[in-house]
Amino acid sequence: MIQQNQTPQTPPTIINAGFESNPLEGWETAGIVEPEGYESEKRLTHPGGNAPVESIQKLSGISNGWYTLKVWVKSTGKQKEAYIALKDCGEDAKASVPVLREKWLQVVVSAKVTQHQCTISLYSDAEEGEWVSFDNVEVVPGRAELTVMGADISSLKKSEDKGGVYAYEDGTEADALKILSDHGMNYARIRVWVDSPDGYHGKAQLLEMAKRLKKNEIKLLVDFHYSDSWADPGKQPKPAAWENLDFEGLKKALYDHTYDVCISLKEQGTPPDMVQVGNEITNGMMWPDGKNDKNFDTLAALLKEGYRAVKDCSPDTLVMLHVDNGGNNEMYRWWFDNIIKQGVPFDLIGASYYPYWHGTFADLQSNLNDIALRYDKDIIVVETSYAFTRDDKDNYENIITVQEKPGYPFSPENQARMLADIMTIVRAVPNGHGLGVMWWDATWTAVPGNGWDPFHPTAGNNWENQALFDYNNRALPAMNLFKQP
Repeated sequence: MIQQNQTPQTPPTIINAGFESNPLEGWETAGIVEPEGYESEKRLTHPGGNAPVESIQKLSGISNGWYTLKVWVKSTGKQKEAYIALKDCGEDAKASVPVLREKWLQVVVSAKVTQHQCTISLYSDAEEGEWVSFDNVEVVPGRAELTVMGADISSLKKSEDKGGVYAYEDGTEADALKILSDHGMNYARIRVWVDSPDGYHGKAQLLEMAKRLKKNEIKLLVDFHYSDSWADPGKQPKPAAWENLDFEGLKKALYDHTYDVCISLKEQGTPPDMVQVGNEITNGMMWPDGKNDKNFDTLAALLKEGYRAVKDCSPDTLVMLHVDNGGNNEMYRWWFDNIIKQGVPFDLIGASYYPYWHGTFADLQSNLNDIALRYDKDIIVVETSYAFTRDDKDNYENIITVQEKPGYPFSPENQARMLADIMTIVRAVPNGHGLGVMWWDATWTAVPGNGWDPFHPTAGNNWENQALFDYNNRALPAMNLFKQP
């Protein structure tokens, strides 16, 4: 999101921003000009070799305030390190170039100029035969900043009740919410099931957790599943109590459930800041009635009831529509074009992006940028995660074991790098429409009795290697990124 506070009005002039003139006027560099730039004829390439390569251009006589550097980058995907930076501005800042093989990606970073000068730095360090390319360098007034730095913590209440503990990096045990808040988390997402078989994920737990969130100055996103258990693109079962209702009865049940949860939160002084009407509803919800395989008529009618219930309860609460596969632009256009055609109101777009399943960083960026402009809506990557280890802790096979992305072998450091690079892509969404990122499920560590299947209390957890706490219950490095909006 581009923040305009303390923002100069005039962008500084960059000489040879597209590297079209050769020799490289305006730049101090050992890089070379090559053909096939980003939507242009030429690009600046840093070849790999025995030493790092840095290209710089000094900007002087500029107004003080926040500026954002935007650069298109691509590489062979095997760089040891590469980044763009604003240096010598008073406050320096850099953003790493994600590991992405031979596809262009826009990277942004912001810094506050306090001494009327700043230096653009394009840096890479790669082995012989590898390369990193840069193009279309731009510096604009304003700060590219994420305002939603959050995580799903739906598992936390049950984990604590079953004996789960959480600790800072040094092993000091504390309330998980205090640890997350101290690391910069400002939003929490909590799912709601209608009549859960394990007695959790209902209104009672949500009300309790909402009070704790408020105490820790963390905002709340309520994720309505409209089911008694998991709802996602592969399954959207109706609650058992609603099974025999006709469609008008279903609409009323959805409205009443949504309003009841929302007004209960509001009456205790913790109104939701955001609400999801449905969870990953790419293929509809409350099957078969709300399935959208033939048309969107019934799904739209249900979503309108959910929106109406939220706004009747709390007009300031933002309503999100959430679908999966954040790298699939064709699907997003199909889904939201139909929703808008049906006249469904909503405030935010929520996207799931799991790098194992949902395409490349370039796919994610292309989709987010397109839908931000096409629909003029703010966007949150509301579900993402990455493993910090291949190993499991509870002898229950994890979902993710061998699906490492090239350049990101499973480790605590690369879990953090993956989150940082996804955040970089969301920051770059045009017109400030990229609001933030939420990790799923940050607190779901391996605790006996808090497994995947709510129908079977002895089932294990198949997600603990993607939590933000390690197998010693200590905060992982990725958590520190919440402090870097």
